Amino acid sequence: MAESTHRSLAGETGTAAAVEPVVSDIRREWDWVRRGVEEILRNSKTLTYRAEDVYAACVNKQAVLWTTSEGFVISTTEIDPFTDRKTMFLWLAWAKERGNSLVSMYQSFFERVAREAGYSYLETRSPFLGLMSHLESNGWTLDTVVYTREL
Repeated sequence: MAESTHRSLAGETGTAAAVEPVVSDIRREWDWVRRGVEEILRNSKTLTYRAEDVYAACVNKQAVLWTTSEGFVISTTEIDPFTDRKTMFLWLAWAKERGNSLVSMYQSFFERVAREAGYSYLETRSPFLGLMSHLESNGWTLDTVVYTREL
């Protein structure tokens, strides 16, 4: 992973090798982030977007790229239309070393950042049932199961 300078939410300068994730510029990090996004897309056939869509979401401030020396997380904001409560949705997570869960590794960090930014919830989704017990053992609760039938 190329080490480059980024600005964190608090405004201080950090690097991709920082202890906690830092907000990063997708334009500077795309060469290695793209490989991770493409791996995620190859491993999950139900995802309908392309790597370029992830890039565009970050460039257009619809998503936030967080980097560490271990990999990246991309988050978005979802707002409940009935309650106006905000959810920090941890959309994509990729680790250089398979088996490292950046969501779990940095859960307390994301909880703190989300709380400070006025979010009510953290959320993540996965088509892989094997993650369920891992997430539940780290304080997550199952909220919804979605079934799809192709027509």
